[in-house]
Amino acid sequence: MRTILFALLATASVAACHKNSGTSTAPMTANVTATVDEPEEAPVVKEEPKSLDIQKDVIRLKPGMKILFETDSDKIVAESNTILDEVADVMTQNQKLRIRVEGHTDNTGKEDHNKELSEKRATAVRAYLVSKGVAEDRLESTGCGQGTPVADNATDDGKQQNRRVEFVIMRHKHPREACQLYKPGEHHGHHHDETATGGGQTPPASAP
Repeated sequence: MRTILFALLATASVAACHKNSGTSTAPMTANVTATVDEPEEAPVVKEEPKSLDIQKDVIRLKPGMKILFETDSDKIVAESNTILDEVADVMTQNQKLRIRVEGHTDNTGKEDHNKELSEKRATAVRAYLVSKGVAEDRLESTGCGQGTPVADNATDDGKQQNRRVEFVIMRHKHPREACQLYKPGEHHGHHHDETATGGGQTPPASAP
């Protein structure tokens, strides 16, 4: 009995000492989360795409290339699939790459309708890329409507340039707000559309 009482008193004494000294007998675990920095350089591919101009902050279409939609619709014209396949391939080769698909229109029609149409087209492009194996969490889409023109809507050529889909590379470190006006050579991707996506670049755009 004396032995048991002695053991109990010794245990209580040790616990009290730890309490008074501010230390804990519980095991300590380090809550450290490893973070991987995003690559700041331009996406790298094995072969240069035929349709794409890959830059640090954007994937542009080369001159004469267009992403086409049916008139006043979010249905992608089949001939544009090869361009989107190249975008999907770039993302497959660059697994850390994340893209925001932005839809834009000219000022023809009502503003609310244009906003909705641009959202649907951007969503359609995103859905196509997902169907090609790109993870959904690597893609966003948004509709900008007619609010961010890159050319004068007073001309047919200007309207064509304003009807576009843009691919903007997203980064955690240096995030960019959606629907910004990017000038050629800056941080923006301009995609073209026959009735829905015009040449997103100020340099000469081919006729529909």
